[in-house]
Amino acid sequence: MQGTKIRDAVDAIRSAIIRREFNERLNRLWRDLFVRLAPGEPFIPAFRIPDAETQRIQPRLVTDHRAGGGAGGTPGAMLSAGNLNTAALTLFLSLHLSVPKTLPWLILDDPVQSMDDIHIAHLAALLRTLSKEHGRQIVIAVHDRQLFEYLRLELSPAFPSDSLLTLELARGPHQDTRCLSRRFSFKEETSLLVA
Repeated sequence: MQGTKIRDAVDAIRSAIIRREFNERLNRLWRDLFVRLAPGEPFIPAFRIPDAETQRIQPRLVTDHRAGGGAGGTPGAMLSAGNLNTAALTLFLSLHLSVPKTLPWLILDDPVQSMDDIHIAHLAALLRTLSKEHGRQIVIAVHDRQLFEYLRLELSPAFPSDSLLTLELARGPHQDTRCLSRRFSFKEETSLLVA
């Protein structure tokens, strides 16, 4: 009897949080971020909250066709592996941006799995925007050297107040792990001024 009351109370609180946080504002933000990273994808992921009043609410993931005309199906059935990863990443970013900022960091661990080069370029531009417009420090862990170099170039400081810190784990001569750090600061482009 006591356990049932506790379970019902937890379900009621959980459902209230879902109704409060999983709203159309979050869906619009998710759509905006997803479209930035996958501009050619005809199906856009979204969630639906059932209208029926039940104690235990479960958001349902769907896809809507970009041009309207109703739902397409579940994201797993309608999106490629790369776009499924993009959908998950943009939902994470949307949830991060929709709650009050407690900490100034956004930490991403290998966020580009299954993404092609175009998606990665869009992600780099989006991360720069999030950093500037929302005052977030972006921390990214990557496991690929080419991706590391690309992101270092793409996210290099573009304004006087910008800086970029890279940390690279490497093997030392005795098979020990070393952390190589480099800080990049903004440098004004002077080669165009001479011309």
